[in-house]
Amino acid sequence: MASNMGLYSPEFERDACGIGFVANIKGNKSHQNVSDALTILENMEHRGACGCETNTGDGAGLMIQTPHEFFFDECIKLGVHLPSFGKYGVGVIFFPRDIRLREECRDIFNRSAEKLGLEILAYRKVPVNTDGIGATALSVEPEMEQVFIACPDHITNPDEFERKLFILRNYASHVINDTVRKDQIGFYVASLSYKTVVYKGQLTSMQVRNYFPDLSNKRVVSAFGLVHSRFATNTFPSWKLAQPFRFIAHNGEINTLQGNINWLKTSENGFISQFFSKEEMDMLLPIVTQGQSDSACLDNIIELLALSGRSLPHVMMMLIPEAWDGNEQMPPLKKAFYEFHACLMEPWDGPASISFTDGKIIGATLDRNGLRPSRYCVTSDDRV
Repeated sequence: MASNMGLYSPEFERDACGIGFVANIKGNKSHQNVSDALTILENMEHRGACGCETNTGDGAGLMIQTPHEFFFDECIKLGVHLPSFGKYGVGVIFFPRDIRLREECRDIFNRSAEKLGLEILAYRKVPVNTDGIGATALSVEPEMEQVFIACPDHITNPDEFERKLFILRNYASHVINDTVRKDQIGFYVASLSYKTVVYKGQLTSMQVRNYFPDLSNKRVVSAFGLVHSRFATNTFPSWKLAQPFRFIAHNGEINTLQGNINWLKTSENGFISQFFSKEEMDMLLPIVTQGQSDSACLDNIIELLALSGRSLPHVMMMLIPEAWDGNEQMPPLKKAFYEFHACLMEPWDGPASISFTDGKIIGATLDRNGLRPSRYCVTSDDRV
């Protein structure tokens, strides 16, 4: 993200975008779900944006469930036998183009994994096709790699493993941001999970399918595909600010963002959790880092709350509540839920249509005023 310049300030980053998903409500995985999600994305070209250079987009991407069979076969080519699904995590990392900086970042990431008792199994360079990609996007294109990380034998709970990956991503990112030349970093972890993987970039909606050949492989299957086309209003496009993020795809603006971030900054030193030790919590903080969009900040807090023992619907209701105060039509128990959580956290308010997933469930919600209306339908073949 650009630094302060003239009338521009990064704290005012906002988006107005297109979002959508396809999901099989019975959890059946298929390549068709992936392909149809990309078709949705391609039909949201009008919701995204580009500059005068029409083949450089503001950003577009796709999140799917981890395609285990596909990754297993790809890692065989690297001489690595992946464990069974759930016993490894896969991350998508944007590395700097400069080889010395890239290897410095890789070394820090590897040492961070070792500190947490995690074993790096392999790195895989993500195949890309740059035909038709604009010069501006290519000038800042990162070196994109997937990292495969084994689950330690002593961790038998997959949720605990997911939390370890969360700690690794945050800790390694903090260390790299603190030690590598800030004007040259270009390091970003788009996703790191055993459940999901994100393919995204500073692309137009029409470019994603062609740019990532993986997505046309029939072995890439998922029960859902979550897509996003970015319209960076009053902002700068970038590879890392393309969506989906790790939990959400967001169309709208968080108008209360600065207040929400101030609350986090004043509260996070007192954060405690039965799911994270004091040392692990110190490695996680700060939860929200500088130089992010409003959507990225929201994704950060959703991730923390979801990995701290709350269900994802619970988290979304906490952060984006309905208009409950004075609503006599709302059941008392539901109103009590909102009233209780209003004491714990200020709402992240503003025009918003948000699709969300943790890799197991998928859903969507609107802001309390319905300022970003959305539509859905359930088909006869059990898809949303």
